[in-house]
Amino acid sequence: MRNVFNVFGFPTTVKPGFAVFLAFLVFLYPYPLGLWMAGAVGIFTLIHELGHAVAARMSGCTASISLDFMVAYAAYEPRTPLTWSQKAGIALAGPTLQITSAIAVLLLNSTNPFSRAEISISDATISIWWAGIALGALNLVPLLPLDGGAFVASIVERFMPGRGNNIVLKASTAVTALLFGLCIVTSNTELAPLFVFMLFMQYQNLAAPQRQKKFLSNPALTPEGDPEFDAMIAASLLATGEATKALRFATEAYRLCPADTNAFMAARSAMKLGDHSLAMQWLHISEQSQFDSGRFQILFNHVTDFDQLRGRSDMSDEWFTNR
Repeated sequence: MRNVFNVFGFPTTVKPGFAVFLAFLVFLYPYPLGLWMAGAVGIFTLIHELGHAVAARMSGCTASISLDFMVAYAAYEPRTPLTWSQKAGIALAGPTLQITSAIAVLLLNSTNPFSRAEISISDATISIWWAGIALGALNLVPLLPLDGGAFVASIVERFMPGRGNNIVLKASTAVTALLFGLCIVTSNTELAPLFVFMLFMQYQNLAAPQRQKKFLSNPALTPEGDPEFDAMIAASLLATGEATKALRFATEAYRLCPADTNAFMAARSAMKLGDHSLAMQWLHISEQSQFDSGRFQILFNHVTDFDQLRGRSDMSDEWFTNR
């Protein structure tokens, strides 16, 4: 079943986990509040990511949206390096659009968004306030991976180029661990699951560069069988000008795990080497190997490597949609 849609020109992937998450909300709250809450969370999550995507497009980036279980994000690829202010604007655009949209909806419903009594008049207004305003405000907390943390990281980046994100990520991890500890000590565990989730994501982000560095330093560079990690390694090799090595690595990675990302990196490597026919072969393999319907198009939209292939008889014109 197709799970990629075009929303205002942005390829939007709705993964099965997102439907599971909304279904979880339906059963978590009493009827009919659960239905209202699931609907509001679904709509305002999309609005939030549209805010990021629109801001990224205005900064000269290509962007796409993915919705998954408890996680949604707008991925964007700049055609030129972004300034710290552009990064800050993209970070704030999501929660800003989410909060202002929720306020507008409540006002149109003659509901004061700052009056608890009026917000509580119906399941609909309660859901809109929580999904639009409360969750939007939560995202502004200055801790990574929340948008507020990304905003602070962009400011730190202004004064410490190349170090902003890492500094804020380490500080965010320490603060999150402290808050989680306070939850346990004071027995106020309502927010404990959120802090655990944030700590898990922070750990992954902290460990990724060291894992990648250690892997690349190994003379016997062989794929691990993790398609996302292997694709990242191939991209690192390509970025350092080792296109031949990247092509060999991506090819071996695809043989080990025939994932669309590995095939796509092989195609990018072939393009860098000037072998357009081989690049086309790998592009078709990538499209046929995709796990999520439409993910190939999202990968294709994020790079400009293949612009020279436009107009070839074996090149699908649909691939250049939304470019």
